[in-house]
Amino acid sequence: MNRRLLLLMLALLFFLSANLHLCCRAAVDGEWTQTRYSLADARRGELAAYAAAEEICPRAARMPKVEQRLSLSFRPPDGGSADLSARILTRVRGVSQLCAVSAEGRYFGTVADADRLEEKLRAALYTSIPAGAAHARYADDVEITPVYGRSGSAMSPADMAMVVAQLVPAVFTDREGNRIMG
Repeated sequence: MNRRLLLLMLALLFFLSANLHLCCRAAVDGEWTQTRYSLADARRGELAAYAAAEEICPRAARMPKVEQRLSLSFRPPDGGSADLSARILTRVRGVSQLCAVSAEGRYFGTVADADRLEEKLRAALYTSIPAGAAHARYADDVEITPVYGRSGSAMSPADMAMVVAQLVPAVFTDREGNRIMG
């Protein structure tokens, strides 16, 4: 009987240890979240944020204080290195979250407000729409990608929309889908 009990306890111990995950929680400038990271993801996220801040800032970047607490959990880690990098970079003075604007491989620059840029791009299209056209679009897809960059280096959405409207041709179609020259 004792032997069976010992084997059952060993099996239970092996089962529990096989399902435990070594995780860490990270605090950026003393702000803790419930997100759990694997040790490798936490290290990668921290290193990526430091490297990005050093590249973006003209002088040595003043990095926020990052603390980690290790724990064992039955649930797997739910955060990734990109999440932690974003949390760190938002706290670095001189670094802002911007949006890079490009179309078919051509890079136009960055803006701070993607929603306002999309409004301005639509307005630029529909103010130049010829008579008889029902739909308007840019010939190339305008890609707006979130990036981090130096604070104050972004163009205004109105200026960016003007640049895009000049360099990316517009396509106008009527209700039947026939192309109309603008």
